[in-house]
Amino acid sequence: MQLLITCPYGLWSLLAHELKKLWFNPENTFQNWTFINTDMHGMMKINYWSRIANKVFIQLCKGEARTFDQLFDLIKNSSYPQYLSNTHIELKVQTKSSQLSSVRSIQSVAHKALLESIKNFGDEASRITELLLTLENNSATLYLNTSGTALHQRGYRKQTGDAPLKENLAVALLLLAGRRFKSPLIDPFCGSWTIAIEAALLAKNIAPGSWRKFAFEQFKNFENWSFQEIKTEAEKKIFDGNYKIFAHDYDPKMISLAKSNAETAKVEKYIHFEQKDFLKSEFLSNESSRIITNPPYGKRLKIQDLEALYSKLKKSFTDALAGGWITSFPMQDMKKEFRKEKKLFNGNEKCSFWQKKVN
Repeated sequence: MQLLITCPYGLWSLLAHELKKLWFNPENTFQNWTFINTDMHGMMKINYWSRIANKVFIQLCKGEARTFDQLFDLIKNSSYPQYLSNTHIELKVQTKSSQLSSVRSIQSVAHKALLESIKNFGDEASRITELLLTLENNSATLYLNTSGTALHQRGYRKQTGDAPLKENLAVALLLLAGRRFKSPLIDPFCGSWTIAIEAALLAKNIAPGSWRKFAFEQFKNFENWSFQEIKTEAEKKIFDGNYKIFAHDYDPKMISLAKSNAETAKVEKYIHFEQKDFLKSEFLSNESSRIITNPPYGKRLKIQDLEALYSKLKKSFTDALAGGWITSFPMQDMKKEFRKEKKLFNGNEKCSFWQKKVN
């Protein structure tokens, strides 16, 4: 089967590298997606292990669709009935450079085609299946979401603060900044948890899908025995070690939320949570330490406070204390010590990842 795997914008190289480490061969990788060919076991393994991906889709059919009749026949004969027969459909359409361009008309024709291809359509109101239909240069491709909710929703998060950093973006920052697992990591703006907890999961090699359910578990051809093999093998790959992760925040409520989420993820003993005001605090210095953080962008702070905050943040990075941060706040006077590593999006916010160069 061919899979379409999506990821946050700009993280395609990290996704491709991750898939290669899982012994897959990504093909035609773009800014926020890639393709691979594998089997059912491979599809489940990617869902269970990917820290960077958003969703994993199975290709159900592909062919010419210059007319609505062609589109109808293509979808009617897709492999969708092989996976599901009685569920409500959420159909998303993307069209580019094609004769068929009306999204509503395309959705209507596609729904009718699916209705003719399966029985008991729509009987289970409690379950919704996401399909993605793309039309480009008069070629249509139908995909089935095997993940369910986006994979960044690990399942251990019980409580959050305002606009928390997504888990897969947190992992990306750790990888881009060259996180060394056995050296100290500091997040001076930890919020409710994300970077610190993902750092602990990455260091211990705990599979990110350990706490959640997946859409493929409801498929008619779901291979439960194969999925249990993946889970059992993942348990054997967990590392143990003395990891030093320091998570600070000025708000005691955020510290409380962070501790609760770390306990759910069973990594609380690797993270030292402490209430600290960044502007009034100093940090440990170690030749292999890293600061990796998501500081305020200016939505709730005065511009003078932000300038003071970022001035101190820049000065905190020395030859012995490297790392990086993500922000949409305009940075000035970065000189040669820092480089703008990536253009990223934190939610809908266009950001840059700044990294301290290490000699």
